Amino acid sequence: MGEERASGSNPKRRRLLFGLLALLLAVAAWWGPGLREAAALSAIRGAIADHDWAKAESLLRAGLPAGAEPTAPRARAAAAERQFLLGRVFRRQRRFAEAERCFEAAAALGWSGEEIDRQRMLARAQRGDVRVVEERISALLAEGGDDAFAEDCYESLAEGFIGSFRMDDARECLDFWSRWQPSNPLPSFWMGVIEERYERPVMALERFSKALAMNPRDYEARIRVARLELDTAKLDDARRQFRACLEQRPDDPRAVIGLADCLLRAGDLAASRELYLDALTTDVTKEQAAAALTELGQMALEEGDVARGAGLLEQAVNVDPRGTRARLTLAGALLRLGDAEGAKRERDTAQRLAERQRRLATITHEALGKPDDPNLRAEAGMILLDEGFEREGLEWLETALRIAPTHAPSHRVLADHYAASGEMERAAHHRGLAGDASRPGAAMVEAGGTAP
Repeated sequence: MGEERASGSNPKRRRLLFGLLALLLAVAAWWGPGLREAAALSAIRGAIADHDWAKAESLLRAGLPAGAEPTAPRARAAAAERQFLLGRVFRRQRRFAEAERCFEAAAALGWSGEEIDRQRMLARAQRGDVRVVEERISALLAEGGDDAFAEDCYESLAEGFIGSFRMDDARECLDFWSRWQPSNPLPSFWMGVIEERYERPVMALERFSKALAMNPRDYEARIRVARLELDTAKLDDARRQFRACLEQRPDDPRAVIGLADCLLRAGDLAASRELYLDALTTDVTKEQAAAALTELGQMALEEGDVARGAGLLEQAVNVDPRGTRARLTLAGALLRLGDAEGAKRERDTAQRLAERQRRLATITHEALGKPDDPNLRAEAGMILLDEGFEREGLEWLETALRIAPTHAPSHRVLADHYAASGEMERAAHHRGLAGDASRPGAAMVEAGGTAP
């Protein structure tokens, strides 16, 4: 009879076990995606805190739906948050157009319009339009609330003050921030940026090193420390830092070229050559590619292979026509090959570029003491546009017009730029704001430059 009772109890026990299993599966089905999303968001926020924008972007994109917008409430909420955070990542990299697209997508998915408006306000501060938004940002900071948003506010204000050459305001902002969050590395990081603007590499290195000591995972602080150590002839320290950078991001051309520069200065030509070649296989900018090609060309010349050296230097000039060192080195190579006319042409171009670069450096230095002078900004914008730095040139001109919305020289430079680009409607708009139909070269003369 005991066996019968045991046998009779098994079906009940099995039903109970199956019921519990079904309940656990239901709970897992309900909470599982939420837990995975929470873990993913934690990793994303960690990447943002480390300034690892590439990692944050990759993690955020990985969780976004590939097709149509999700319809389930939980999926829509998760997608909305990811779009919002992706917009923040883009904003902090000054990729403002991409940030705005993400904010629009987040709004369509139901994300808080108030939070999106705040991010747009911070973008205005970053762009240098600080006067319009600093009172509102200060009011939000006074209200207290989320520490992450407060950090965004301080960083945007500091970046905006630095970008508009209001260095005293930037220091005041950073000093207050560092007192509020003494363990936060970002105030020290941005103080390092200020020291770089004043061309004080030793003090900049001290600031960035302090930021790195607070957060050893901060890649941006480490790469700046490495470059400044190289610039101040601390070769062993720089080499160690660049190697650490490559462990974090093996394909970052800044780290590859930086380590190559270290090895070149130490006399290890073979290893540096390999790294310069490796750098050309990464996602390099024009300036980085030209720098690597210039060093490779210089090495070929020193080894006696003048034809190969000249070829590499010509590639460098073609990639980045604004490189003065590549042109001067190429001029020497062409002279050795018997091309005196070509050598003279490269020397003359290099001299003209060097003069404009010196003038741009002078303007930048003068702007530190005259942050509200639109003429300096208009001239800087003109030089940058003329040398092919469109985004940077337009930013200088935009800040000039924020200071003086009716500044005719800035409008004339913009009119000439848009006319040359075939955007005749925008060109006409700026000509009208300038108050005349500017003749060719007039913008340059009135802005303080030299007409061609």
